[in-house]
Amino acid sequence: APPPGMPAAAPAPPPPQGTSTGLPPPVNAPPIPGVPPAPPPLPNGAPVPPAANGYPAAAVNGGPGYTNGAPAGVPGVTPPVPGVVPAQEPTPISPEMTEEDIAAAIEAEKRKLQLAQQAELDRLAHESAIREQQEAIRMQAEAEARAIAEAEEAKRKEEEFLANIEVEVAKSAIDHIANAPGRNLYFTVPEKLVAGKPAKIYINTENSGILGGRHSVRLEAGFNDWKLDKFDTSMKPAGPGGYFYTDFVVPELAYCFNCVFEADNMYDNNGGENWFETVHYGKSKEEVEKYFHDKKIYEAALEEATAEIEVEKYEQGSRKEGVADGELHKDGRCIVKADLPMKPGKTVQLMFNKAMNPIGGEGKIRCHVGFNKFAQGFEQEVTMELVRGAAADDNNYWWGASIKIPPTAYTLDMVISDEAEDHWDNNDGNDYRLLIQGGGNATNEEWDARTQERMAYIAIQKELEAKKQAAALKARRLRKAEASKTAREVTVRQTQHILVTEPTHPVAGEEVTITYHPENTNLGAAEEVYLTGGFNRWTHEDPPGAVKMDSSGDKLGVGSAVTCKIKIPEDAWMMDFVFSDGIAEGSTYDNHFGKDYHVPIEGSTETMPPLHVMHISVEMAPIAKVGGLGDVVTALARAVHDQGNLVEIILPKYSFFNQSPMLGGMEYETQFEWGGTTIQVQRCTVEGIQVFFIEPQNGFFDVGSVYGRNDDGVKFDYFCNAALEFLTCTQRQPDILHCHDWSTAEVAGAYWGNYHHYGLWKPKVVFTIHNMNYGQMKIGEAAFNSQITTTVSPSYAGEVAGHPAVNQNLHKFHGVRNGIDTEIWDPDTDQFLPMNYSADNHEDGKRAARETLQARFGLTWGSDQPMVAVVSRLTAQKGLDLIKHAITHSVKRGAQFVLLGSAPDPRVQADFNGLAGSVGGPNAAFCFAFDEPLSHVVYAAADFILVPSMFEPCGLTQMISMRYGAVPVVRATGGLRDTVFDLDTEKSRAAWEVDGSTDYKATGDQTNGFSFEGTDPEALNYALDRALDCYYNDKIWFRQLQERIMRQDWSWNRPALDYIELYYSAIRG
Repeated sequence: APPPGMPAAAPAPPPPQGTSTGLPPPVNAPPIPGVPPAPPPLPNGAPVPPAANGYPAAAVNGGPGYTNGAPAGVPGVTPPVPGVVPAQEPTPISPEMTEEDIAAAIEAEKRKLQLAQQAELDRLAHESAIREQQEAIRMQAEAEARAIAEAEEAKRKEEEFLANIEVEVAKSAIDHIANAPGRNLYFTVPEKLVAGKPAKIYINTENSGILGGRHSVRLEAGFNDWKLDKFDTSMKPAGPGGYFYTDFVVPELAYCFNCVFEADNMYDNNGGENWFETVHYGKSKEEVEKYFHDKKIYEAALEEATAEIEVEKYEQGSRKEGVADGELHKDGRCIVKADLPMKPGKTVQLMFNKAMNPIGGEGKIRCHVGFNKFAQGFEQEVTMELVRGAAADDNNYWWGASIKIPPTAYTLDMVISDEAEDHWDNNDGNDYRLLIQGGGNATNEEWDARTQERMAYIAIQKELEAKKQAAALKARRLRKAEASKTAREVTVRQTQHILVTEPTHPVAGEEVTITYHPENTNLGAAEEVYLTGGFNRWTHEDPPGAVKMDSSGDKLGVGSAVTCKIKIPEDAWMMDFVFSDGIAEGSTYDNHFGKDYHVPIEGSTETMPPLHVMHISVEMAPIAKVGGLGDVVTALARAVHDQGNLVEIILPKYSFFNQSPMLGGMEYETQFEWGGTTIQVQRCTVEGIQVFFIEPQNGFFDVGSVYGRNDDGVKFDYFCNAALEFLTCTQRQPDILHCHDWSTAEVAGAYWGNYHHYGLWKPKVVFTIHNMNYGQMKIGEAAFNSQITTTVSPSYAGEVAGHPAVNQNLHKFHGVRNGIDTEIWDPDTDQFLPMNYSADNHEDGKRAARETLQARFGLTWGSDQPMVAVVSRLTAQKGLDLIKHAITHSVKRGAQFVLLGSAPDPRVQADFNGLAGSVGGPNAAFCFAFDEPLSHVVYAAADFILVPSMFEPCGLTQMISMRYGAVPVVRATGGLRDTVFDLDTEKSRAAWEVDGSTDYKATGDQTNGFSFEGTDPEALNYALDRALDCYYNDKIWFRQLQERIMRQDWSWNRPALDYIELYYSAIRG
């Protein structure tokens, strides 16, 4: 029943006629009498027919896209948003439609409704976007207006500030202090320092924990990181409260202000960082540095050009001597002349007679002209043309070119070439030269113009030289990279009897097969083998862990191997592993003598992070070189740096450094109080390495040499602690502290005792013994306190292993051969040689050096005798008796002998002076001095270098000699044994050490010298006679031997790799 008050519902209409169910008949049903046929069904998406009023059905009663039920275009009605589909009239339902048709029609209506709804949403979103855009434009315009107003206001204040600086600075101290900030130590007036303007600085000592209560204060200040206008002045008292002030002017080129305050030798220096203020309204640091750089270059160029011009003017007389006047004649013919008298400032046609001269053949020729004995090289280069109308016969064939003569010229100089400049005629080395009539009387203005030309010429020559050096550097780097790659390959081959990977060079993201031969290790008796692996020096988060390796048979035995496969992560750059006979406690491990096994990985998504190595040493070549220690520190630092690591060195600042031309670029680093004095630290780049110089103000290192005082040990210990204090104060945290010999052995113990727990927490210590004969107690302490101890060759490590200083720490004691710096010792670029040479043309280069040496010392010049040389300090260690015997024996065998060296012991020196008096002559020369340039010539000239040392930790002489093609003759001890392989007895050892080969017949003979074991003259004769016999018996073979040893790599390539492995071993330890 309907609710009360509501009429009853109307009865449902009867079903349409012709159907029993009331459903519409099928579309294809036959017509029913009296019932109109059903319209055909609309396809999906077809437009709905308009309603009876002609509008779409959805447009009435406010359908989407319309208002008030009216269509678009009706006045006062909002038109539809473009792209909006208006709703359409519902599909009429015919009584003849099937259930499927009805369902489809309903679904179509739903879709149409959804489209209409989406269209309305799109319209609303479009209108919203337009409103937001308009609002953003309005806000942006307001912001720009505010910015303009603020900029104008800021500019006004800035102009007012700059205009009032002088007035503000001139105010009284009372006014300034009244407006001073609260608890600041100091303040400046103006608050922002301005380039080129006056200023004052005030300090309130009551706010200083160091200077409080002091009655006088000094200001030490400067600009641009202390590089500009440093000054030191007393500050004036400024009333009560501990205020002091001083006036100064900020330079135009200042970009920052640096200062410290001092009173009674006490400094307030901001904890060692110094006080710093930015200078405003001037040039930037980059602009200032560029200005000074350009100014320095210009002044240097001007100075150089002026000096050359002065020489050009001064030498006018000598440069004109013997120069032809008007015409140059040769062999009865006129060869060079001009069509007009040659005078300064004139243009003439310079003519050359090519008759009977094959230069250029049938083609054209070029003249290359300069002036005043080619003072500026080739100033005009012109292709010459045949002179028309000139005589042409057997003695005349004239070519000419127009030449402009400068006002400052007093001679014209010329050489001729073919057009391709492949062949040259320089008048048999004398050039073609003619006098300039009236030349040499130029005005000062004309010479000034010549100076500017010379500056341009010098700049061009330097640019060409720079390009040449860059090309040479690139070539050297390529050779060095190839040598480094070869060194790695040799290292790999030397471990293939233990370990092999497939592929040889594993790739990140791929699988690698590892094959291990336990019989060649301490796991030879293992019944099973495990690999414990990691990546990236054991730092990777996803290591493979312990893996049992598969054996090729039922059990391990002679000749057997074990293998396993490892998947390498994409971000791995190094694979690390050790092997063991189990994984339980007490298992035996093969960890490659404490270094573990490491295989580089190619194609990693990550790069290997660099190590930070800090050497602490009292020597460094070439600025503080006494012996081999200085060479090693420099060369090892450079080699490890070249492998992509950060390497730095700390040295004492000896007073003799003040005269070193290599240290002109020294800069202030920091200063701090320690050990009862102020310690200043400066820095400078030496041989491509950053070096820090420790300079205590107590005068400890105001000395003229590295060694030689009774308190050397005390001073060097002080230096070691000061170096550690410097690292702590500046918060440096290197990975490795590398100290050397007794002189810096203090570093190891002092670091662990006094610094490791007080801020300098990260480093590990590596200690290198260069010579066990000095400071053995200090060496023993350092060996105990270091994580790794090394010495300079494997053989020397074996020789001293029983020494009490190291025998309790052999588990961390390693011998690593030294190397030579092949950029310093390179006959192909050596500036001290009369002719540069390589292995390809060594005969010519060594001949030129030999003739130079013969001429210098009065030896038989041009002789084809073999030359034996010694380059050494004359001390007992170097085998003095054997050296003296070798001199007389070599001369008896028909050789020339050269000795370069001196003795610190006067008695030894007197003995050798007597020997020089009795033996010296056309076949023996003596130079008792330390002469580095001459040593280069001796190495190049010599056929043999003799090193008969009683002991030799490593020795560089034999490696340098091979670099220069001089065959070493050595006593087999220490590093001499590790680098020289006897031609007759050590072919297999040479192949292994040089090539990593076990078959010298397959890889080639790599023997490189002659050696002996004993200490008596007969033992020396055994080696020296064999050497001389090789020279006399087959010179062609001997020259091939010289070429072979020049191609061997005795650089730091392999030792640097060994040291890097030991650095990582120290870090893990």
